[in-house]
Amino acid sequence: MDLASLKTVKNESESRFELFIGEDRAIIDFKVGKSGAIYLVHTEVPDKLEGQGVGHKLVRESLDILEHEGAKIIPLCPFVRSFLKDNLDDYKHMFAEGVKL
Repeated sequence: MDLASLKTVKNESESRFELFIGEDRAIIDFKVGKSGAIYLVHTEVPDKLEGQGVGHKLVRESLDILEHEGAKIIPLCPFVRSFLKDNLDDYKHMFAEGVKL
């Protein structure tokens, strides 16, 4: 599996970010709040792909897409929150007002 050649996409109609790995798909579900902030609700990586960096790539690329859009985020998903704690300096400017990890 060559993760570097794969790219996360934003699927607006399904309110999720998707990373396809062959026939498998890793996702982050999101919701748009009344203020326009993006709630990152749930991350899911197929069991057979866990521990291979798929989740981290999915989160990083999803955040990069949102950063490019100028979005503010509210991370509810424990996996996303953990990633953000480890990469706080890169993404803390994206937090919606009042967000704390």
